[in-house]
Amino acid sequence: MSKTRLFSIFLILQIGTSQADPEVQLSNGRIRGREGLTYTNKQFYIFEKIPYAAPPVGELRFKAPIPPPSWDETLDTVSLDVICYQVGSNSEDESEDCLYINVYTPQLPSDDEPVALPVMLYIHGGGFVVGSPKGAYAERIINEDIVYATITYRLGPFGFMSTQDDVIPGNNGLKDQHLALQWAHDNIHLFGGDPDKITIFGQSAGSASVAYHLINQNSRDLFRGAILQSGSFLSIWAFQRNPKDIAFATAAFLNDTFQTNTNSNDLLEFLQNVDAKDIDVASEQYASSVASLQTEQVLQGFFWAPVVEAKNPDAFLTKKMYGLLQAGNVVGVPIVIGMTSEEGLAHNQDPDLTQSQSTSFDEHLDWLVPSDMQITDQDKRTEMGRAIREIYTGGEPLGDHLGDAVRYWTDTSFTRPVIRHAEFYSNFAETYFYQFSHDGELGKSNVHYDGADHVGHSADLSYVMCGGSGCDYSGYPEADQITVERMIRLWTNFAKYQNPTPEPSELLQNITWPQLSTQDGDFYYVDITDDLEIKNHPKEAVYSKWVELYDSLGYSDFDTF
Repeated sequence: MSKTRLFSIFLILQIGTSQADPEVQLSNGRIRGREGLTYTNKQFYIFEKIPYAAPPVGELRFKAPIPPPSWDETLDTVSLDVICYQVGSNSEDESEDCLYINVYTPQLPSDDEPVALPVMLYIHGGGFVVGSPKGAYAERIINEDIVYATITYRLGPFGFMSTQDDVIPGNNGLKDQHLALQWAHDNIHLFGGDPDKITIFGQSAGSASVAYHLINQNSRDLFRGAILQSGSFLSIWAFQRNPKDIAFATAAFLNDTFQTNTNSNDLLEFLQNVDAKDIDVASEQYASSVASLQTEQVLQGFFWAPVVEAKNPDAFLTKKMYGLLQAGNVVGVPIVIGMTSEEGLAHNQDPDLTQSQSTSFDEHLDWLVPSDMQITDQDKRTEMGRAIREIYTGGEPLGDHLGDAVRYWTDTSFTRPVIRHAEFYSNFAETYFYQFSHDGELGKSNVHYDGADHVGHSADLSYVMCGGSGCDYSGYPEADQITVERMIRLWTNFAKYQNPTPEPSELLQNITWPQLSTQDGDFYYVDITDDLEIKNHPKEAVYSKWVELYDSLGYSDFDTF
C-alpha cells in the first residue's frame, strides 16, 4: 500500500460548513481555502493552488514529476496566481513552479455528514504550449452537486522535450497530468468527492490529453469516464514528429555547439543550468524559424507535443497510439466524444488570409498531404494532394472555393481523427458521439464561408464553462440559454450515471442518446443544434473518402489519422 494511501486512512477533515475559511488536512500538510457563491447564490468552497507535485526545477527539470514535500504551517490555497511557461507569452505569472490542482466543491464532509459526490476533472487545452485553468470556471457544473477540479501541467519544451532516449524521454506534461489524477483519486474524498466516480474531460489539446490517458494502463481505476471535446491522440497535431531534432535545434539558439553536438547528456546538463525564460524564448525562436504553411502545425503536427518514448522506468507511452487503439489496448471506461460542426473556422478568421493560403495550396498540392501518411516521394505526394483536393472541390482550385478549403482544415485537424477514435473505441467500451452544431451568439463563431458549416473550434466550451456574473445568460437568445442548460445536463448526467440520457427528460426532448456501434454499418450520434437530433454518419461523404485514401496506401502502421 502506498504511503499516500496509508496517510489518507488516518486523515481527519476538521471543518464546519459555516466557517469562513474552510480548512482540509492532507497527508503532507494542512490547507486553507475560501468560500464562494455560484451564480444562483449556492455556497461552495474554493481551494486553488494545491501542490500535487514538487516544483520541477533544477535537477527535476525535464524529469518525471514526484510528489511534493510536506509543509508545517497551514498553506493558503485561495488563489491560483501562477501559470506554467507558455511558448510565445511574456506573462508575469509564468513560472516553473506551476504544478497545482484546484478543487471547487459544493459540500465538504464532516464527522456528522459524510459526502461522496461525483467529480469532474478538467484538463485545459492550448496546443500543449499555452493555456491554464485560470478562468476555466464551471459554476454550472458545481451547481449540479458535482465536485469540480482543474490542473496545471508543464507545456512547451518543459513538458514535451524529448531526446528519444532515456535521458529526456519526453511526455512530462502527460506525466504531470497522471500524477494529478493520482492525487485526485487519493484525496478528493476529503473535499466531498467520490474517488470511484471521477470523470475526466478536456477540450482541444485537453481532449487529446484525455485520450492519451485512455491508453495508459497506469491510469486504470483513476477515473471511471471521460468526455473528449474536439481532440484525440489521433489528431495529427497531437503528436510530435522529429522530437530529437527539435530539442537540439532549440538548444542551439542558446548554445550553437548543439548545431553539431547531439549528445543527450550534454544537452540535459546544459539546459538544466540555464534560466527557464531563456529556454522559453528559444522555443519560440525555433517555432518562428521553421513556421510556414507547408509545416502548419495544426495540419502537420505540433512542434511540442506527446511522443512515443524509448523504454524507461517512468514511460507513459512506448507504442504508436493508432495501433494501441485499434487493438483495444484501452482502459475501457465509457466516453462521450465529439466535435463542432466546422472546427476549421477558428483557424480561418481572416478571409483574405484564407484566400492566400488556399491559393498556395493549389500551387503546392503536396502541402495538403498529412505527414502521418508517410509519403516521401514528391510525385506521389503531389498525386495524393490532388486526390485530397478532389474530395472537396471536384478538382477545381481551393482558392475559388474558400468554404471547401475551410472544410479541409476541419477534417484534417479534427473531424477525421475524432470520428476514427470513436469508431475504434466503440468496439471495446460504451461510446457516445456528438456534433455541436448550435450556431449561437454565446459561441462567438462570427465568420462564415459559403459551403462550410458555422460552428468553429471551442464554441461548445462557452456553453459549459462560466464563472460569476459570466454565468448570467439572460441577455442571450433563448436558444442559447436552452443549449447551455442542455449541455450542462448532458455532461453532468454522464458524470453521475455514465449515461448522458439515463431517463426521459423534457429539457432533453425525451431523446435516448444511442451508444455508438458500427458493427452493422451505422454510426448514430446526437447533433446538438437548436434541438437535439439523432443522426447517422457524421461527415460521411468526406470521411469515407479519406478512409479510402488511407486504405490505398497499403499499410496501417500509423501514429495519427
